[in-house]
Amino acid sequence: MTVLTQETTVEPTTEIMAKDKNKNILYFLIAVILVTAFFVHEFIEKQPDEWTKAYNTHLTQKKIAQKKLNLFKKSFSNSPEYLDYEKEKIKRDLLWKEFGIIKTNSSFLGFKTLQQFLGELGWAIGLLIYSLFNLSLVFIRKNKTMVGEIVLHSTLTFISLYFINWAFQKSNDYSKLTYILYAIAMAIIFIYGTHLLVKYKNNYISSLKGSVVTLIDFISIKAKVKYVSDTDKLQYTKDYLVELKKASENG
Repeated sequence: MTVLTQETTVEPTTEIMAKDKNKNILYFLIAVILVTAFFVHEFIEKQPDEWTKAYNTHLTQKKIAQKKLNLFKKSFSNSPEYLDYEKEKIKRDLLWKEFGIIKTNSSFLGFKTLQQFLGELGWAIGLLIYSLFNLSLVFIRKNKTMVGEIVLHSTLTFISLYFINWAFQKSNDYSKLTYILYAIAMAIIFIYGTHLLVKYKNNYISSLKGSVVTLIDFISIKAKVKYVSDTDKLQYTKDYLVELKKASENG
């Protein structure tokens, strides 16, 4: 009988551990996929060498053509057509200058418009709130906390903080390493802060429960013995149970 008891208790525990291990592996895998999906473009060249070479060749030829065009314009500088062109060119330059001022006034922290900035920032803030919310749920769950879950939601926290920092610092044009180190440091602060808040909440709730238990113990036992007469103890117990039931229903 003893052997059977050991087998029935060890086997389910082994199965649970195996399931937890598989879940952790899955969480780690998802975290790796997320990091790859969000940052793979940062380590790929914006344009291939062929594109850069072709573009520079085009610019060189464009400069040569521009010199020829300037010589052509100069040869007709006294013609009525050229004078009309100069007048229109002055108007065009003024309008372009006005557009530049409007463009500058419409820009925000390195983005073309406030709308573009909010579009880049909004999803990152939403992801940050989502990751911290899930982290708090993991920390609250005392009986079973999986390392894989913490890694996954911490990864989401890092990703969101990376792009939040990029949105606010885009105009400064820092290096990728600077953004990454900043995001890691901020993620550690946010995650540890969330852990402390949850720990404080759990301690407060535990303390509150202890106070309630002490109060109930005093009302149900000590007060009844010390302050209630023998003839009223039965009625006191009935009234106490009724009030306790009301409190539990309202709570």
